[in-house]
Amino acid sequence: MSDSFGYIAFGDDELYTRGALFSALRLLHYCPGAKITVLTDRPQIFDGYPIGTMELTASRMAEMSFGGRYRFGIKAAGIIDLLESCERLFLMDTDMYPIGDISGCFGQISPSHSVMNRCEGRPKPPYRALEGRHFMLGEKMLTGSEPMWSSGVLGVHNAALPALSDAYHAIEQLIDVVTAHTPEQFCIGVALARDGCRITPHRLPIRNYTTRGKKLFARRRLEAFFAGYGHLGVGEQIEQAARYRLWRAPTDMWKQRGIWHF
Repeated sequence: MSDSFGYIAFGDDELYTRGALFSALRLLHYCPGAKITVLTDRPQIFDGYPIGTMELTASRMAEMSFGGRYRFGIKAAGIIDLLESCERLFLMDTDMYPIGDISGCFGQISPSHSVMNRCEGRPKPPYRALEGRHFMLGEKMLTGSEPMWSSGVLGVHNAALPALSDAYHAIEQLIDVVTAHTPEQFCIGVALARDGCRITPHRLPIRNYTTRGKKLFARRRLEAFFAGYGHLGVGEQIEQAARYRLWRAPTDMWKQRGIWHF
């Protein structure tokens, strides 16, 4: 099995699918010939590009999200689907995009070492509800004090499939008790760090537009990119994407000065 970059893009907001495509175009500029697979409910958007897809059907998404109870269950289960077809997977959220060569990421991934975005420290107060409830992740009892890792970037080896399966099943226990949207990243981080395995931050040339202000700016820029360049050949789109700016200049930030969560 080969190494693969991956994205998971789904939902009514096309920003996520377009974001995955834009990020993949930049990835192809910095890492020509990269194998890329997108798990998506809109595979037609990737037609004609050197990007593989795995289709998410409505019934499959309902199953992955525990009957629609937890949207991010789709991501947790989707990581397993992508990893089953490769040896090492490097997954980025659709609001992450490379600004340089990130092909060295696979050298950091092994059966005993995973990569995630960053460690956020002790989980927020909602996780204190786990104390004393005897919720299990595999053979580990969850206390709610385990380190919280951000899963915006995830590099993981095929050998971690059992751990990721345990994480997915633990999520279903947490979503009825923890009043936060983050059980997916919490359980994945706990599962990958067990049995003496290590997780480290990625430290790769990757940017994001995760905050409200960044996302509003990026939405307009992505719409303009595909309106202006979407008719071009794939090679030209790759080169245009590499030069295209999604980050905000000081004047852009000044125009958004009235936005909360800047």
